[in-house]
Amino acid sequence: MLRVAEEADAGRPRFLHARTPWRDSAYTVGIDTRTDTTFQHRARYYAATAATVEALQHSALRTPHSAIAAFFPSYAYAESILRALEEAGSELRVALQPRPGELNGGRGSREVAATMPDRLAAWVEESLVQADALFLVLGSSFAESIDLLGGRVTHAMVVGPALPEVNAIQRAKLASLENSGASRTAAFRRVYQIPGMTKVNQALGRLVRAPGQRAKVLLHCRRFALESYATLLAPEYQSGRDIADDADLAAWLDEA
Repeated sequence: MLRVAEEADAGRPRFLHARTPWRDSAYTVGIDTRTDTTFQHRARYYAATAATVEALQHSALRTPHSAIAAFFPSYAYAESILRALEEAGSELRVALQPRPGELNGGRGSREVAATMPDRLAAWVEESLVQADALFLVLGSSFAESIDLLGGRVTHAMVVGPALPEVNAIQRAKLASLENSGASRTAAFRRVYQIPGMTKVNQALGRLVRAPGQRAKVLLHCRRFALESYATLLAPEYQSGRDIADDADLAAWLDEA
């Protein structure tokens, strides 16, 4: 019984942050169940994801001085959607987050570390002015450490829960937990779901940083509707509206 209780507790999300009541109503969340962003199936939805980015940006135009951001689990995924937009003839101006090293200007690692916050801020400022959409990678310093997004990115979409890559290290962690007595479900939650959803919560937290700021957020994958994922969202993101088809999306985007 003790092991079962400990296992259940280990899989329970913990949200440790200062109480900010004004955040409770600052987010309007939609849960987009039209798509499956798992690695095995995401390619069949590239066109739908690209079209959703377009629709979100069109909706954001109604809000003066607003911008949109799309958060992806990887550079490869973001680049695939960028290509899908181009293939569809989109005129959307997209600023794709620079890869690590692209902002170092040939400087040494110590100097880069000291100046990186300013470089990140400069890239964000320039992109917010020149681009229609920012494509950011979940788990990166851009997605988790840039407070400049608060109050300026009014519309955002998260393309999938950003689970860690399946590799030898993750498989070893999974096996270790199972060998210690955890169930397969509990081990998967610890190794994959909790880290992935933590990235989502951290990124969305950057969109609202002060009273009066608001953000419309689309969680773009049917997995977000599953209890095992939904319960790992921070409380302010859990009251989302299910979006089952294109008509639902249009209605949700039209809501004030």
